[in-house]
Formats: sequence, C-alpha cells, structure tokens
Amino acid sequence: MEAAFAHGSTHQFVVTTESNVLKSMSPEDPSLISARLVFIHCKSVTNADQKCQRTLSDQPLTTIHIHRFLKLMGLPLVVEVSDDPNKFSSVHLQLGLPVVFILSQQETYEVDMETAEDVAWQLLGKAGVGVVQREKSGINIPVAYNVAVKRPDENSPVKYLKLKEIQQILDLIHVPKEEQPEKPEESHGDPGVQDDEVARDVYRNRRPVLPLKLVPSLTDDTFKTVFSSARPTAVLFYMIWEHISITLLQFFQEVAEKYKGILEVSLAAVNCADWTVVCTKEKITQFPSVRIYQAGQEPVLYQGMMGTDELARFLILFHLECPRQLHTVEEAGGFISGAMHTSLRPYHNTSILGLFTLDMKEGAAEDFIMAARQLRGSAVVGIYTGESASVLAQQYGAPPPAILFSRRSVQKVNAVSIHNVPADEILPLLKWELLGEFPEVTVESLPALMKRQKPLLILFSDGVPSPRNEKHILSLVRGRYLEQYVTCWLNVKNTPAGLLVLKTYFSVIPPLPQLVLISFDSLGQVFALPVGQQISEVSILYWLEMVKAGEEVPVYFLSKDDWGPPLPHYDFLAMMDEVDPNLAAQKIRIRMKSTRSKKAEMSTKEEKRQSTSLRRTIPKFIDGKEESGRHEEL
Repeated sequence: MEAAFAHGSTHQFVVTTESNVLKSMSPEDPSLISARLVFIHCKSVTNADQKCQRTLSDQPLTTIHIHRFLKLMGLPLVVEVSDDPNKFSSVHLQLGLPVVFILSQQETYEVDMETAEDVAWQLLGKAGVGVVQREKSGINIPVAYNVAVKRPDENSPVKYLKLKEIQQILDLIHVPKEEQPEKPEESHGDPGVQDDEVARDVYRNRRPVLPLKLVPSLTDDTFKTVFSSARPTAVLFYMIWEHISITLLQFFQEVAEKYKGILEVSLAAVNCADWTVVCTKEKITQFPSVRIYQAGQEPVLYQGMMGTDELARFLILFHLECPRQLHTVEEAGGFISGAMHTSLRPYHNTSILGLFTLDMKEGAAEDFIMAARQLRGSAVVGIYTGESASVLAQQYGAPPPAILFSRRSVQKVNAVSIHNVPADEILPLLKWELLGEFPEVTVESLPALMKRQKPLLILFSDGVPSPRNEKHILSLVRGRYLEQYVTCWLNVKNTPAGLLVLKTYFSVIPPLPQLVLISFDSLGQVFALPVGQQISEVSILYWLEMVKAGEEVPVYFLSKDDWGPPLPHYDFLAMMDEVDPNLAAQKIRIRMKSTRSKKAEMSTKEEKRQSTSLRRTIPKFIDGKEESGRHEEL
C-alpha cells in the first residue's frame, strides 16, 4: 500500500487473493507463499493479443525491497557504454547488483543488441546489461573476449570472459543460495528471518489452520462454565495473528482427533485478540498459554513441550490423583509393579511410590505430598503410609521415609531414602530421578540436565546405546564414580542437532559411539575419548583422570561470545521520522518541549508560593523530598 501511494502515478497497482493467478505466475505452491509481487511489462505492447513480459520479484515484500524492485523495473533494459567499463557507474552497481557487458563491434552491433536484450529480460532485477562498442571504449579489448562482468564490490576490476552460450551468462549471475552472503540488513521485513528462532521455524513450516470442530472457542459468557464443570478443561489462550499460537491451536485439534475417547479432559480455546476481558481477568501475560481448570481447584499451568503427543500425555495423566493414596501393601505392590495402571503404560515409564510409617504422616509424608502435587500430569505418583511400609522399604534397601522409582523400560526399582532431606529438595530430587540413571539428552530433558551445573559426560550414539556400552557406564554411575558429572547419552537419530554439535567439535563427524566431556567453566573445554578406544570402566576412568591431570588436549573450546539477536532491533520512530518529520520523533520532541514549559511554569508558581512561606528557610540538605520527587518524575 505504501508503494502504491508513492508510485501510483507511474505504475498501476492491482492486488488479488486468487490462488490460480499466483499458480500461473509462480512455480511455487501457493499454499506456502504469503505474497508475491509481479511486474507486468505492457508499455511496449501494441497488440491486445500479444502477451506482456512478466518479472517475478524473489525478495520478501518489505518497503525497501518493493521500492528497490520498482526502481529496477523503471531503468532502461539495455544501456550503451562508450567508455571504459572499469569507469562505468549505474544504479545497478549502487544497489549491489552486477553489470554484464556484451562486447560488440560495428559490424555485429545489431545482432549483439538483440543478444543483450534477450539476456536483459532474463536477468531483469538481478543484474544490469550494457553493450560496449570496442571502437568507442578507448581501450584495447582483445577480440577473443565477448563478455565482461563488473561486480558491485569497490575496486573490483572488470572480468573479461569468452562465453559461447547465453546460459553461461545466466549461470554466472545466478549464484546458488548457499553461496550468497547473508545480508540481514536487507531481510528485516522477512517473517521467515526472525530474532526468535522458534517463531522463525514455526513460520517457515506454517500450514493452513485446521477446522476446530472438537476445540470450541469460548467467549466471556461461555468461559464461566470451566469453573463449574466437574470434568477438567484444558484452555488454550492464544492470539490469532501470532504464529506459535496458531501452531499450538492446530496441536489442540490434533490431540482432540487422535486421542478421542482416551482423554478425560475437555479442550477449549480463547482468542485473546477478541476476548481481552477474559484474558485480563485470568492474568494471561504469555501467548500461547495452556491452563487446566477444574471445579474447586486452582488452575494448573501447562509448562511442558508444545507438541501433540507431549500435550496429550500430560492431559491423560492429569486426571489421576497425585499422589494416589494406597491403603494396603497389596495395592502398593501392584502400584510399583505397574499392574494398577496397565492402560497408561504407553504414556509413562516411571512410577513413583512414597513409603512412610504412621508416625511420619505429619512430617516427611506431608512434604512428599506437597512435592507430588507439582508433578500432576507429569508422573504417576502414589503414597503408602500403612503398617507394612517399613517391610516394603527394607525389601528394596531403603528404610522409611523412602521413595521407590519403578522404571518399566529397564524393569528395575530404585530406592532413595529421604531421611533428613529438606522439604524444598524433594521436588528437585523427584524430577531428577524421573530422568533415570543414564538419561537421554533431548530438547525436553536438556534444561533439567543443565540445571545440575556440572560438566556433561555425553555418549553420542547412532541409535540406542549398545547393551555392552550401557552396562559399563551404568556400572560407574551406580558405583558413584561419576558423581561430579552429568552422565547422559544422545541419539543423533532422534535429536539430529547432535550431528551439528559433533561437526562443530571435530570438524568432521567422528565414528559413533563417541564419549565427550563438555565443561562449562571459564575455559569451556571439550574433551573426547580417543577414537578407536573401547568404552569400558577402566578406559573411561583412566581418560577422566588424564583430563584432570591436564594430560589430555581439548578438541574444542566453547565460544565466550554472548548470544546476541541475529537481527538488529527496529527503530520505528526513526523510520517514520525519515518518511515525514511531523509523524513520530518530531512530535515527541514537541511534546517534550511543551511538557518542559509546563513544568517550568509550575516551578515558577511553586517558587512564588514558597517565597511567602517559612519553607524557604529550611536548609536544602534537609529538604530532600522535593528533590526526590523531581528525580522520580524524570
């Protein structure tokens, strides 16, 4: 619209939302394109049956790119050059585009001009085209050369070439994308290039919004029903114009369709762009946000992964009592073996059981219950305070108060005594034990692993670690030889980012499995178990001792640079000020002047008032309230 306002007297502007028009002009899938700009050249067309040439802009639709594109479309198709090409200057070079010269001589001038026009149409908007007459250029250009290229780089000499086909010229100018240097200053308006990498990827992978049949939209009237419903309701608060909100809205619909009949939680959504009163009352400050409401209880904020299966797993486990009160030793045994929740086996791996004697109900048991409530939707938790709690705890080698962790994947029960464990450390203990003895590094688990603030000892593996390697590492973990490290493994098939990490550390991807030690201290050293060395208890301990002694050479050093935003911040006021000085910053300056003048008037009145009072006799160092007030104002 800004371009149409500025260039409307020169060009005619037409806008359409018809996808068939876009199909006829662009080879790309219309559903994946937000917008395209096409320049149709009909000025020189005299016959109505004759087709007009079309030029498709391949740049994002920003004010700068549109203005640049229209400027290029208004330039002459081919220019005649009579001077030295090295001294040639044009708008193309000023805009950072190359210029192609067709080297001609008098007897072939007309044919060379036709060739130049053919090349110019194909390079329109990407390069300038000129015809150089050898006789008039004043320099001796060898007859063997027929094409020259001048790059926009300063002090870059003209390159003379001998080419046989027009396609060779096009190949010379059409540099593949991966070879083009990135220019963030020219990509500010591209929604696919954003400071927030998550928003960028969501935008790039966006899809049309699904019909929300199973996820009703709530209004200020219908939202009240979530507080009285006995069935829990998961409500998505979103903004209709925000990419991540729309993506999570689609996840909600996918959860409703994929897990229909399994979920015991209703799904609903509130568009905060329409129902601001609802979102304000609920104190929603982040978008998107998911809250689960149930009658008579405080709403629970979902803080897990924003994915279909992760969200569904949380909602499936949410309806369980947390912790579930077990009354007999048989129930406790069935709980720890997994027999009590056979239908939930696909959705959780670890069951947690707290064991407390009757005299511990008021102390350790209460602390455990408070911590367990924080895990609702994330884990299956039970508590047994019966007479046989001591017998059951002793069976697993941990006297009460104790917590049993039953891991179905390894068919093993791990017991931890929480005797003398502070109340505020129980929840972190539960969360850490949920990860397992030898946890996998995933997008979901990485924050918890990093919170340990210890060096990471990672086994990079092409799939699940072999039983042999896992056995050796678990032996060291259970023997408490690796307590000063966070020992974990990463499956590069499930988490492909691991391959990029390895390539950064080693320059090439080493043979897998590969054991790596990453230290996050001031040195940021990365060490690797020597390639070809077998993974065993002895080799790992010996290698770690060599690292401590300074005998191992780091394979990489972590960067000390801060992670800044990839794009500079917008200065909207400055941009508006350039267009019209009366719009933005100028007005602010005017307001500032008027504000200052008002303050000056008030100050004069105040001085007059004070001159007739005893206040002026108080020393300034005692009268500090007035000064303090002025500073707060500033």
